[in-house]
Amino acid sequence: MDDTKDGFRLGGDGFFPWGTRFDAVVRDFEGTGYAACEIACPTAYGFATRYAEVTAPRPDRPVMTVTYELAGTDKAPKDVFADLVIRLGAPKELDRDDLGPNASSPDHVVLYAGWERPDGRSISLSLYGSPRASDFGDGIGKLYVSWGDIETAAAPWVATWQEANERLASDAEAPATMKSFSVRYDVRTLDRDDPHRMANTVFSNPELLDTPPALSRRLGTNGFALWSDASDTRWHLSNGDVTVVLGGPDTNEARVSNIAPARGGGSATIDVGSWWVRCAHDSRSIEDAARALEQIPGLTVSRYSGHDA
Repeated sequence: MDDTKDGFRLGGDGFFPWGTRFDAVVRDFEGTGYAACEIACPTAYGFATRYAEVTAPRPDRPVMTVTYELAGTDKAPKDVFADLVIRLGAPKELDRDDLGPNASSPDHVVLYAGWERPDGRSISLSLYGSPRASDFGDGIGKLYVSWGDIETAAAPWVATWQEANERLASDAEAPATMKSFSVRYDVRTLDRDDPHRMANTVFSNPELLDTPPALSRRLGTNGFALWSDASDTRWHLSNGDVTVVLGGPDTNEARVSNIAPARGGGSATIDVGSWWVRCAHDSRSIEDAARALEQIPGLTVSRYSGHDA
């Protein structure tokens, strides 16, 4: 499995280097968020397999994990584990649960093993209590191959994200319109000391920009604002941590939920892409903000209601 340091294999489709975008592997995927697709794959790294599932945070980002469904052969499933130990050495993590009451269930994992490679890759194995059905045939477990170099994966998009933050800061210097609101619960708090925060954001949620410092201080931990640039044409939603520019591919819909108490206490929320604020059921602030959002040209506002089950 030495070539996993350079990329991943997909049966007859050959070898793909790490950094290959999901939409270059799966060309007919629809959607803009988390991307996953199962692809027929008869073999991988010397093991008989049923299929491979490739995943990425978004279809326009590199594949980060490939999961191979292992096929049963005349060898016992434990031989797959033994083979990996020979190739990779002792696993860093090993968990067995093959003696409990569910040990023969196809939904139960009787063995999990994980290996971490020096370059950030990880390889892991799960074996089921008995064969598990799939659209590609019965499987005995899963082999996971992951690329952990988030900084390298995100690098092609960093400059674009930084430029968007610079424009946001410029827009915030002299907004034409600013409508502020307050909610009962704290907005999401970013870990600004996380060395991978920018890479993770750029890679998975590039619509989330850093709220400019002056506006962040004004909003605090419980405030949010709907505001426009000086021309009154470019609209933003900000909380104390992050801001989204409305009308982009990931920010052209605002989802407003008002969930009545039932088993839970209920809530009222606004979500735009990965940006959100939350308050209590029937929150006046959430409703006032929703009505203001309905006045933004080109923005779709979808409302949802129900009970907190």
